[in-house]
Amino acid sequence: MADAKRKNYFKNQHMKQRKHSFLEPGLKGFLATCNFREKDCVRECYNILNQYSDSPKEVDTQANEETAKEDKLTNSDNEEEEDISKALEKDVAAEKQKNQRSSFKFNVADTGVTNCVFIATSLPDPRELGLKIVRDIAETKVQRSKFLLRLVPVEIVCRANLKSMSDAVGSLCDKYMLQEPKTFSIVFNKRYNNAISREDVIKELADVVSAKNAGNRVNLSEPELSIIVEVIKGLCCISILPDYLKLKKYNLLELSGGSGAPNRNTGEGSQTQETKS
Repeated sequence: MADAKRKNYFKNQHMKQRKHSFLEPGLKGFLATCNFREKDCVRECYNILNQYSDSPKEVDTQANEETAKEDKLTNSDNEEEEDISKALEKDVAAEKQKNQRSSFKFNVADTGVTNCVFIATSLPDPRELGLKIVRDIAETKVQRSKFLLRLVPVEIVCRANLKSMSDAVGSLCDKYMLQEPKTFSIVFNKRYNNAISREDVIKELADVVSAKNAGNRVNLSEPELSIIVEVIKGLCCISILPDYLKLKKYNLLELSGGSGAPNRNTGEGSQTQETKS
């Protein structure tokens, strides 16, 4: 009975922790859209992100570490039993820490919007992983999701006001659009926010991009870079992504040519406005 109570206690504490994980400024990760099957969408996000983030190089490194551990234990046969126990305890502790870190590599954060899921990550560069996924699916045409539609890397989450959004876009322009002139478009989506003007945002951000490099030019049909601005209630997810239109707006089903789940009059765009500038 005591064990059952203890298990329920830890289970409830874990559920409370996950329940209070919300989208907030400072996060980075992936914005995903789906067709009314959010739990299945989250599961597919975890599967795809973990699959592509565990590269062969990491697997080889782990194998080498295991081999080194085995050699260490073999060479220590003549050591005292107490020393061996201490070494094993250190290895177990290190393994637990590694597993704990990997378990928090991806974590769902509630957006408060139907059909819109955010997967926060501790990875330093979600853009790199997102490009790896969409380009591989575009090349292989392998359908890897049924309920997950778009998977868009998010580099910055900030407040949905002109000052915060301008600062965020400016910092990203320093990385991608400062040294060499680029053609660009601005893709603006808005969900459950009537306080911010689409025209004001586009004008402000276009001025920021032009100020970074006078050679930056708007191209609506084939931009080299697309500035993605996803306003969700009082927050904004921002990225600067290459080949956004060429890669089907990072829609995994369209890239693979798959059909996916039945479309029950999906509300993916019902609260969305998209604008290019």
